[in-house]
Amino acid sequence: MPQTTRPELTKEEIIKTAGIIQRSRPAYGALIDFYGQVFAAQAQSRAHIILDPIIIDPALLALKQENGMPLIDPSQFLIDPAQAGILLEKLCDLAAAHAPKLAKTGEKISSALRNGNLDLAPVFLALLNNKEIQKTATLLDVPLEELTFFVFSAMAPSIQSCAVQLAAYLKDAPQLKKGYCPICGSHPDVAFLDQDGTKFLLCSLCAHEWKTRRMGCVFCDSMEKEDQHYFFSSEEKEYRVYLCDNCHNYLKLIDLRELDRSFFPKLEQISTLHLDYKAQEKGYKTPNQTPKE
Repeated sequence: MPQTTRPELTKEEIIKTAGIIQRSRPAYGALIDFYGQVFAAQAQSRAHIILDPIIIDPALLALKQENGMPLIDPSQFLIDPAQAGILLEKLCDLAAAHAPKLAKTGEKISSALRNGNLDLAPVFLALLNNKEIQKTATLLDVPLEELTFFVFSAMAPSIQSCAVQLAAYLKDAPQLKKGYCPICGSHPDVAFLDQDGTKFLLCSLCAHEWKTRRMGCVFCDSMEKEDQHYFFSSEEKEYRVYLCDNCHNYLKLIDLRELDRSFFPKLEQISTLHLDYKAQEKGYKTPNQTPKE
């Protein structure tokens, strides 16, 4: 299955790209500063992760490929607990230095880790199984959304490492071009066109990139032209937002042919939140959201 061959950005390259975006979008300055540091820390963590490979039985693999099924369920991702713990503490420090609104939660998480009052293993397991961690949030006296952000951000490098290993199973798989991740079945959260104009989707969970068709809705497979729309700004030619009137979902797309800097998808997503707001004001959503009233 074709994949992009874009090299992964280093910690230094991520920080540099974040700086370029900050200068061009000063309104996002503080937000990009924080997330640039987060993504750089995750890139650094990836280099130290040690995980056993996830093995898929050949018969099961053949069955999944024949039926267009993802390779694994998200609950099957493995986490390097040592590196995730180290990264979580680093993220707490970054919040204290760069994100005042998250600093209090970061301080409470860091204190719980130091005092041995936070067992990360069941928290990781709960998130992988798509279960809330409200009990832990209550015990720490922190908002659930903020705790989820910190813990998932600490897990992300392990999940992404698993996805890279699992991608080898897709090498000879048929090109299904589905709107869900062939690794874990999660929805994409952004699309992009490469220098050849080929469209790729990026998994919202494991960051795997896969080729998809140019036309139609990636979420509901509608090919009806009257259902498909998009909007863009002449001042932001690199971005478009595709809207589907059949399922009322939207998807942001970045055209790399119009981009004059290194491409780091997560930074582009953060720096285009105004496009999310505009799509939601029009009544569209992403698969994990409810429509805006």
